[in-house]
Parts: sequence; structure tokens; C-alpha cells
Amino acid sequence: MARTKNRGDQQTLTPTYTARLWKMGGYIRLSREDLQKINRGLDDSNSVKNQRDILNDFHFNHVEEFESYTEYVDDGHTGTDTERESFQRLLGDVMSGKINCVMVKDLSRFARNYSDAGSLIDNLFVQMGVRFISLAEGVDSYLNPDSVNSIIVPITNVMNDQYCYQTSKKIRQVFDYKRRNGQYIGSFAPYGYIKDPKDKHQLIVDPEAAEIVKKIYEMCLQGTTKHAIVLYLNEHGIPSPTAYRIEKGLPYSPAVADNPMWGNKIVNDILKNPIYTGDLVQGRRRVKSYKVHQIEAVPEEEWVCVPDTHEAIITHETFERVQELLKRDTRTAPKKRELHLFSGFLRCADCGKAVTRSQSGKNVYYSCSTYKKRSRTACSMHSIKHNRLEAAVLFAIQYQVSTAVSYSEIVARINAAPLKKSQSHRLN
Repeated sequence: MARTKNRGDQQTLTPTYTARLWKMGGYIRLSREDLQKINRGLDDSNSVKNQRDILNDFHFNHVEEFESYTEYVDDGHTGTDTERESFQRLLGDVMSGKINCVMVKDLSRFARNYSDAGSLIDNLFVQMGVRFISLAEGVDSYLNPDSVNSIIVPITNVMNDQYCYQTSKKIRQVFDYKRRNGQYIGSFAPYGYIKDPKDKHQLIVDPEAAEIVKKIYEMCLQGTTKHAIVLYLNEHGIPSPTAYRIEKGLPYSPAVADNPMWGNKIVNDILKNPIYTGDLVQGRRRVKSYKVHQIEAVPEEEWVCVPDTHEAIITHETFERVQELLKRDTRTAPKKRELHLFSGFLRCADCGKAVTRSQSGKNVYYSCSTYKKRSRTACSMHSIKHNRLEAAVLFAIQYQVSTAVSYSEIVARINAAPLKKSQSHRLN
């Protein structure tokens, strides 16, 4: 018979747990396609506001689980591109431990690339102990670990990936159809033209800019180098294409870096663009794939050319003669750029642009790239020899170590040092 003595004195012990508080990051993404639907009044379920409201509502109802909340928003970005600014900031904060919980409205907001989504959710987040929540699919890697491994997650990711593939395929088909029918599909009209207000797929001549295009071709036919053309345009105060568009209130790409001055690349692009002959040549560049958003050149035999779609600025004969002249420039760039001691460190103290390294015989010197390559009126001619700069930097380092004098004071003393009349320098 079992012993019953002292049974009444026994106590029931209830284990206690310390609730974990999470540092949550709420991620919101709106694609360009979503934005177009919202603007047309078709569907606003994925708007930034609606996503924010859903995430905030979850956070409010479970506020006791979280010690902090940080919002990350990528507006107008496709889910197949992992180089989204806020997305990368989110991953950086995960790696640094600033957040350890990621929440999204649904899996498509996080990523539409199947391999990327799987790698992050199944591998990185698990290894780092990061909680992942997707509200629409009911995924919560902490409260319900099986939900992450459910077949619903990979199937949803595959469907999101396939959706992007089909969308990309349809867009490419539409673009190809428009190209072959002589419709201009570029986001911005090429310099020298504007889009017809009555038909955005038709180009009409911009008389003021067209005269500059003619001048560039004329100078090239006269034997003027592209570098000399750039100097002429800048020194005569002719606005670069981007500066001109801004001045005229025309659409322009913020990514173009030639504003406010001309450069060799833009002149070269104008001289090689057959669109100025009145022929519409498109499809010269393309995105590698719907997952890899890098731009690649298309072989010339695959270009789509439709003749006589708009008014010409130059003749076919002029264009062909210019192409022959450009082919005679047999100079080639070095296969590998040599990295020198001061590469990437030197800036002009006046205009702030990079300093160019040049060599004449055994003498190596540095001079302002703006003055040398763009315009002699935009900056002054000042240079410094390599051996003098090297000695000045070495002196500055040694002097600062021995005397603890500030860097700015050392620079002031070097700039004030007397020079021969043939020399000029200024450190910054």
C-alpha cells in the first residue's frame, strides 16, 4: 500500500517563463505596377498606406511582445530586385542585431524571387534567430515554427516568382510590338527631339536643341575631336542635355550625371545615335532578365530599325561619314586600370571635382579634371607634381605625429608655402 504520510504538505510548482521582447522591423514595398493600378483606381490593397495600417494594427494588438518598431519602405521597386535601398538597410540591421523580427503584409511584399526569399527565410533568419511574420499567409517562425516549413510558403514564393516572369514576358512582347510598328517607347525623348503632345510614341524636332546636334556633327566632320567639342560647348555656355531639359521644363532622368556640363560620353552618344537621321532604331540595350536587372548591349543585327518615322535632323550621308571618322580613332583604353598611390583621394579645392593624373616624360603631375576635360572657364589651371605632393603628405603625417598639430593647420601651411612662378598648387 502506498505511503500517505505528509502528502498534505506537498506543493505544486508552476514553471515561470520570461516573455521575450522583440525588436521588430516592418517592411513595406510598393511596385510601379501597384502604383499604376492605384492611380487608375483599380486596386489600392497594396498601397503604402494600407500596408502600413495592417502592420501598425498587428503591432498595436501585440505591443506587449515588442520593445521597438522600425519601418522600412521601398516605394516603386520590383520584388525581384534585392538591391532595394530600404530592403538592404533592413538586412543590414538584421546582421547588426538592431532588429530580430521581420514582419510583412504578405510574402510577395518581401520578395518575388523564389531563390532569394527561400534563402533568407529558411536559412539566414533561422541561423540568426530572427523571427519572421507574414500576416496574409499566417506565417510566424516563433509562435508556429511549422508554418515556415509548410508547403504553402515555397508554393507561394514560386507563384510570386512566376507572376513576375509572366509579367516581364508580356511587357517585353508589348514593347517589341511597338518597336516594330515604329512607335518610340523610350521614357525620355533623345536630345534634339521632344515627344508629340498628341502622341507620346511620336517624336518631333526641338529646333533649339536640334541646332546644337547639327553643330556637333558639323564640328566632327571638320576634324574636331570629341574632347574639343566638349570644351567648345561648355565654354560657350551651351546647357548640357539634362540642364537644357530642366531649363525648358521637360522630363529628365535624375540618374544622368552630365548636368550642368557636357562630357565626352554624351557627345559620343549623340554622334553614334542613328535616330537623328529620321530612322527609329530601338532595342540597342536590354535588361538581362526579370531577375537580373543589369543593362547589356544588344548585337547590332538584333536592333529594331524602322525607317522614316520622324523628321531628320541630319542626313544619312552625314551620319555615315561621321561613323567612318569615329572608326579611325584607333586608341584603346588600357585593359586594366593601374591603381596609383593617390587614386581616389584627390579633389580640386575650388570645384570639388576629381583631380586627373597625367605624365609627361618622367614627370607625373595632378591637375583639375574640370579645367582639363570640360571647360577652361569653369575652373582655374592649377596642378602639383607627384613628388612634391608625396613629400607634402609625408611631411604632414610626420609633423602631425610629432606635434599633434591639426590637419587643417598643416594644409594651410603647405598652401602658403612659396613656389616658383611656373608652379601652382593647392591642397584640400
